[in-house]
Amino acid sequence: MSYLKNEVLDGQQLSTLQEKEVMWYGKAKYGIPGKDLTGITIDPLLLQRHMLFVGSIGSGKSVSLFHLIDGLRKNATEDDMFVFFDAKGDYIEKFYQEGDYVLTNEAEVVPGMVRWNIFDDIMATMPSKREEVIWEIASSLFKEDIESSSSPIFATGARDLFAAILCAKVREIEKGGTVENHATFISWLQVATDVTVRNLLLNHQDLKWVKHYINKSNDPKTNQSFFMHLYQNLFNVFNGTFREAGNFSLTRAVKERGQRAVFLEYDIASANVMKPIYTLLLDIAMKNALGQKENEARGNIFFILDELPLIPKLNYMDNALNFGRSLGIRVIAGIQNVGQVHHVYTERLGDSILSGFGTVFAFRLFDEASRTFIRNRHGMNKKMIAYSASNASKGVQDAIIDGHVIEDWDLTELSVGQCIVSPFNGGPFKFYPLNYTK
Repeated sequence: MSYLKNEVLDGQQLSTLQEKEVMWYGKAKYGIPGKDLTGITIDPLLLQRHMLFVGSIGSGKSVSLFHLIDGLRKNATEDDMFVFFDAKGDYIEKFYQEGDYVLTNEAEVVPGMVRWNIFDDIMATMPSKREEVIWEIASSLFKEDIESSSSPIFATGARDLFAAILCAKVREIEKGGTVENHATFISWLQVATDVTVRNLLLNHQDLKWVKHYINKSNDPKTNQSFFMHLYQNLFNVFNGTFREAGNFSLTRAVKERGQRAVFLEYDIASANVMKPIYTLLLDIAMKNALGQKENEARGNIFFILDELPLIPKLNYMDNALNFGRSLGIRVIAGIQNVGQVHHVYTERLGDSILSGFGTVFAFRLFDEASRTFIRNRHGMNKKMIAYSASNASKGVQDAIIDGHVIEDWDLTELSVGQCIVSPFNGGPFKFYPLNYTK
């Protein structure tokens, strides 16, 4: 409804950037250019409190993300690094630089392609933390099987067997043995039996309890059930290029940084099989970033997580958002709607994660839950309005009403590519980014 007067008395007000107006001008050397010479300078404070881009398919959120990433990469220092979750290949195509790492399940050789080695990642961890990492890896890879299985005892036992096998093999490496890779490990596993595993664990008294799962006095069918779950999970996860020999360590890459990026190219066609690997890789990166001492933290680690809900629940996502600011962790995520986040993280934890993003770019939204999320970020205001009465003899009518700073129609009336920016430290405003070209 058009009012003759619409004046905010209390609360914030939704504004529109005027011609040549640039938000946070002078706070940084890069930003997102808009129509009519408007723009947004990416104040470091925005990055410190993380940024979320939410909009339906084709609403234009990728354009703003591309502008942002372009500026970040061009202005990165030797102490910075990037971790991309790339579901469509757009980020590799636009932002790959020589020296970056690309993890992909594609057989075709691409620049920067590396093969991950779980053993190298464990060995790159400080010795006192290695077995903790091993158990986290095992828990992550077997989580879905344990939660969905009608007989979780077998999936749980398979997880414990896998962790014990890794512990034993890592101890052999620590004593000067050859570093394993996925090819040698899977080859060993393919011919392993309950006897093989019991012999491997023979000299490790602290792992003796695991042998009870596959005790030689057990019914052979029981032992075989544990191995079936072990094979099922590991052969599915260490599949395609992730079964090949490699020496890339994400832990080492986080320590070295050097302006480099790690691209996790997500193969949607193999999504059900590969989800645990990508979840584990992101968890490893976040765990290492969170494990820094605050007084030793340097530079920034940018997590670019477009289509965030494609990734199963990340164990460290909530901590990265809420405690990562002083450690240089900067999360930049894209989602289509809040329902996707609730589906992955549950409604309560999902709301906690969404509230961890200080600045939100909201594009066209077609679902009520997402519009409500954006609307509630700025709450309500009190307005003085004036309107023409339907009865002409009554003239102009004045009223004081309560409303939302961002109303439903503010979001539904956005053009494709246009957005409402909801910053952590001020009122919201409408912004129309220019198309990204490179």
